[in-house]
Amino acid sequence: MKNQQAVHHPERLYRHLAETLARGDRIALATVISRSGSGPREPGAAMAVGMNGDVLGTVGGGLLEAEILVLAETVLQLRRPAIRTFSLDGRELSEDGMVCGGRMEVLVDCLEGPAAALFQRIVRNLDLGRTCRVARSVGTAPGGGSVETGLAVADEDGFHAGSLDLSLPGVEKKILDVHGTEPFLIEAGPVRVFVETAVPPDTLFLFGGGHVGRELAPLAALAGFRTVVLDDRREFTGEERFPLAAKTVVLDSYENCCEGLNIGLSGYVVIMTRGHAFDRDVLLSALKTPARYVGMIASRRKRETIFRSLLEEGIPDETLAKVHSPIGLDIGARTPFEIAVSIVAELIAVRSEAASPPRAAGGRKDRDS
Repeated sequence: MKNQQAVHHPERLYRHLAETLARGDRIALATVISRSGSGPREPGAAMAVGMNGDVLGTVGGGLLEAEILVLAETVLQLRRPAIRTFSLDGRELSEDGMVCGGRMEVLVDCLEGPAAALFQRIVRNLDLGRTCRVARSVGTAPGGGSVETGLAVADEDGFHAGSLDLSLPGVEKKILDVHGTEPFLIEAGPVRVFVETAVPPDTLFLFGGGHVGRELAPLAALAGFRTVVLDDRREFTGEERFPLAAKTVVLDSYENCCEGLNIGLSGYVVIMTRGHAFDRDVLLSALKTPARYVGMIASRRKRETIFRSLLEEGIPDETLAKVHSPIGLDIGARTPFEIAVSIVAELIAVRSEAASPPRAAGGRKDRDS
């Protein structure tokens, strides 16, 4: 193995697969398709292994992953997929001797050129902010022995069968009928179909590229948020200052700044501009969007002044009560980096629907950016 990189959102894995296949290279994709009992990773955990030995993602680490890497090399050489069930009740699969006690089934597929169009379709859906279903069949070839796989994508435009056999009994209906985003297995006669939902990454709209924003943007990106940094000062934007941001924007004004940004239910707005008046403008604009999260860095006095102004302008009290200010989880943060950590922790909590209601006025005071 030459190099292994982490995947903080599946979008990066899908994009890597699409780009690799578009170049004409083949690549192995190892995916956990089932797990019983305890195990290091859940169904859907995936790892891509290139012909040059580079790895993106993980399916558990330790000796278990080492075995899967060896299997992936064989799959690439033979151009034949494989499936393997690992028992996790033995110490031989754990570097530290810890025993999980479960079983994990891993599919290692060999992807080549014909699959490029389907993975490009997945990426296009994600870029448009749309979810789609990714279905992969696995069965035994007639006569036994070798494993056969298929691939299909279902999106708003229809069902794109690719190499998946649509003669499998009721498989298309089963793929489309199930709700939710958790991976699931379908039994279709002698074949099983593993189905995942590709979901666009949540987008963080960070207003203010100052010292806290500079610490926050890369942390949010590493936590799997697509990060957009917006400031009215050119020197506080740009790829050099924010190399992990998906985009940086130089604003002409903070008034009505959220218009045209397509901030939807998967949008997170963090406000930390260089002045109270600018923060107020951004907050007023953000509250007109359906953003899942709106947070503003503020001292108690600053927050009360801005809220009072917006109340006078007709913004309902119950709307202001949804604003996260003080911003971030209360971890005793003081430095810009610590404040950034507390904010990202709160974003993750909201994303996982585990956040408690915003704290009432009188909590921790934020440092202004």
